[in-house]
Amino acid sequence: MGGVTGDENTLEAAAAVLREAQAAVHTARRNLTAAIVAAYRAGESAARIAERTGASVTEIRNLLAAAGASRRG
Repeated sequence: MGGVTGDENTLEAAAAVLREAQAAVHTARRNLTAAIVAAYRAGESAARIAERTGASVTEIRNLLAAAGASRRG
């Protein structure tokens, strides 16, 4: 019962795909954070950013706080 059925590389391939997806999500979050901070520093309100991104105002404010964002840059 110790044998592998099907493609022996299925587990490894799935793990590799997951790692790639996680890296893509990390990059997307970093890019979104940069865009949100830039919009905020350009004078856009947290409420408007939330509206544009589909996030809540609280999420945007938390992200801005975590990023140390201010209007002055």
